[in-house]
This record gives sequence, C-alpha cells and structure tokens, in this order.
Amino acid sequence: MSASRVRLSPALTVCALLAVAACGAAFPQAQTAPPPTAAPAPTAPLPRQPNGRPDLQGLWLKSAGGFRGLFIGSLDGTNFATRGGPPPAPPFEYTPWAAAEKKDRERRLYEDPEPHCHLPGVPRALDQPGGLYPVQIVQDENYVALLHEAMHDVRISPTDNSDHPRRYWAWDGDSRGRWEGDTFVVDVSNSNGRAWLDMQGNFVDENEHVLERFTLTDPDTILYEATITDPTVFVKPVEMRFTLKRVPAEQQILEYSCLE
Repeated sequence: MSASRVRLSPALTVCALLAVAACGAAFPQAQTAPPPTAAPAPTAPLPRQPNGRPDLQGLWLKSAGGFRGLFIGSLDGTNFATRGGPPPAPPFEYTPWAAAEKKDRERRLYEDPEPHCHLPGVPRALDQPGGLYPVQIVQDENYVALLHEAMHDVRISPTDNSDHPRRYWAWDGDSRGRWEGDTFVVDVSNSNGRAWLDMQGNFVDENEHVLERFTLTDPDTILYEATITDPTVFVKPVEMRFTLKRVPAEQQILEYSCLE
C-alpha cells in the first residue's frame, strides 16, 4: 500500500469536525451556477462489466479530498446545485417549524451525530467525511455496494428497482437502485430521521427521500448528484453535485475505529 496518502486518525478527525463546526457560520452560502441538463459525455472509453453496464468498481475519493475536502464544498456551498437566476437561492429553504429547529441546533452543534461515531447518513457519507476517507465500490450484475472507510459504513443497493421494505428505519435508510442508460440511480428512503446533513446543523427527519445519480464521466471520474426532498423540513428540494476521483490501485481501505 502506498504511504503517500496521509490520513487523520478517527480521534483527530472528530476533533477537527467539532472545531470546524464551531466556526462554520463564518463560511458563505452557496453561489453556484444552475446545473446542466445532462451529465457530460465521456471523454474516453468507459470500463464496462460483462453485461455492458459501466464498471464503477474501485477506490474513490471526493475530488476536493484530504483535509481540504472538509471545507471545500461542504461549508462554502460549492457542492450545491442551486437553480434560478443570479444570485441563486440558498440551498436550504426550511419550513417555519424546521427553521426554528435549525436555529436552535446552531447552539447545539456538539450534538452532531457523526463526531459521536454514528453513521453519517445519505448523502453526507460521500461528502463529510467522504472528503477525508475513501469509499470502495463493489459491483456485479445484481448489486452495487459502497464500502466506506469512515465508520466502516456499508451500503448495498440492489439494481432491480425493487420496493423499499416496510417498518424499517436506519441511519442510511434503505437503498434501491436501477440503471438509466449509463447512470446508476439510487432511491433512498426509510431514514430514521436522526442524521444531520453537515456540521452547521442542517438536518432531515424521517420523511427524507434522496435520489442519487452516479455517472462515470471518464475512467477515473464519477459525477455524483443527489436530490434531497423532505416535505416537513424543506420548502423545495436540495440538490448537491460533486465528483469522485479514482484512488491509485495500490492503496486500500484501512481500519477505522471510532470510539466516542
């Protein structure tokens, strides 16, 4: 395994998360351009599975990775794909109840579940701490699995667009996938309502629904898009977009022990 990539220990990561949360209000809101109507066409032949689907397998890291990835996109808003004319609307538009709850959480940032070693939830797992730790994608004709180094979080999506289970709630919810052309689309429901979206107290409840899109734009780049809806929390959907870059093949997921 290459020794060129240096990672923080889980304990130092928690300290960093708490420190950044304390000063998060100093970062500006999103100022991004409207999203394109379609993912860019691949610039090189894509690796494919025997069934012809794009092969997403490999080790991936948020493109603004490393410690810098904790700040870029997550807190300055550049992850968000807001729509409308300049200036774009803020990414989070809360219902009256949720706005009051969000304001109260700003004084309770220490309650963020992630520094307390809970699973980050979706889509946060690919953003924070995804900017610090890699995710391994394993794929066959029936499933696409995301194995996160952080928290040893595992998410398995069947590719048959099957129904979500009943009477089941979890930090990551339940994921059901399907292919739309060369894009893998994941429908996420059944959230337990306890996950936060970031270190600034933005949150969802048990009515969260996420639609994710994984598009391989070249052999070493995945465009990740997520649309988050939650009718009791948000006035309109929240849209996120960033890229994942392939990690050199000689590297691997390491042990991660998060102990509160």
